[in-house]
Amino acid sequence: MKNIAKRTSTFTSALTMLACSTLASAQTENHASLHAYGMPDTSVEAFSDYAFKRGEWQATMTSIDADGTRRQLQSKALITTFYHSDGRTVQTCFNAPNFHSTDVRAFDETTGLWRAQFLNARAQRWNDITSRKNDGVLETLVPGGYAGTEAFDVKTVVSVINPDQFVSKVFRRQHGSENWVQTFELTYDRIENTPTGPRC
Repeated sequence: MKNIAKRTSTFTSALTMLACSTLASAQTENHASLHAYGMPDTSVEAFSDYAFKRGEWQATMTSIDADGTRRQLQSKALITTFYHSDGRTVQTCFNAPNFHSTDVRAFDETTGLWRAQFLNARAQRWNDITSRKNDGVLETLVPGGYAGTEAFDVKTVVSVINPDQFVSKVFRRQHGSENWVQTFELTYDRIENTPTGPRC
């Protein structure tokens, strides 16, 4: 009986090691394919601020009411982020049902800010936005909302949880107010990258 138990334990351990090895191999392969999504220029540390976001993502979206009630939306978004060939310009495409937007950003070395142009052609929305990284957290300010003409500003705060998941919290501040109120939360989960690169 002892020999059977020992063999069973050894077999279980081997299966566990094989599963872990297979998962690690798949993750390594997926991360290696990030090269198809561009590489940041390493001459300035800040150019790598968005390196974690390269690749393909699926986002689960949760709306947050004024009373704090959270409601997960049924639809999900697909997001692609990649570096251009200069290693200093980053582009993101955001796709959800009946929605498409893109933004292109580059780091301004004189101000220490990422400057971006947001564009949603279907809704005829475009705006200049800025981002800054503080203590590992990326904060983006969108004056006048994404249309640039709203009576409120939008702020997103991104925290990196691990290489395959991060969270973006979306806040709104009415003009004339100093209070930021959270309105959405997006959880990004990495999905399989394409060998040929971005699928914007």
